[in-house]
Amino acid sequence: MAPRNAAQNQQIRDERREQLLNAALRVFARRGLAATKISDIAKTAGLSHGLVYHYFDSKDEIFTELVERALDSSMLLSRVAARMKGDPWEKLVWLTEKILASAEGEAGYYFLVMVQALTSESVPPEAKEQVEDKFPANLAQLVPILVAGQAAGLVVQDDPERLAAAYFSCLQGVILMQIGRGEDGVQMDADLILRLLKA
Repeated sequence: MAPRNAAQNQQIRDERREQLLNAALRVFARRGLAATKISDIAKTAGLSHGLVYHYFDSKDEIFTELVERALDSSMLLSRVAARMKGDPWEKLVWLTEKILASAEGEAGYYFLVMVQALTSESVPPEAKEQVEDKFPANLAQLVPILVAGQAAGLVVQDDPERLAAAYFSCLQGVILMQIGRGEDGVQMDADLILRLLKA
């Protein structure tokens, strides 16, 4: 068997890192940051405790990376919606459907991690900084869509920043309820949620 080359070694490192992040996402979502131990993450990933420290310095570093990923993903969806063709209402429908779809299955765990990042006092300072930097920027990306929708008579007249905050708060609440109730919960769709904004 030939020895691995640098590219193969890097691929293995990247795969292990992803394996640990995916395991940590599940553990943090279920147990919370404060109750999670590195050994929990290692066990869920099926790796040794010591191997985790080969990729991450601490559980705080892992948690911060997961928060950053969640925020970046949300910002990307908002950015795509803002740039896509169509009227403002079509953009809002597309964005809402994508956010709801992104919360299905294990991807919904990112929402649980974000709730912790927004509310828990035990969140690492680096994760708090990510939230403080990126969360307002995400809201701000929605404002021009809402303003255009108001100008077209599609979106209710109100402060667009307040509407953006209400929209994301509603979405987050709906997603948390669906995650908590699973298939037994009331399923929401984009149309129902967007009635909040409809003129």
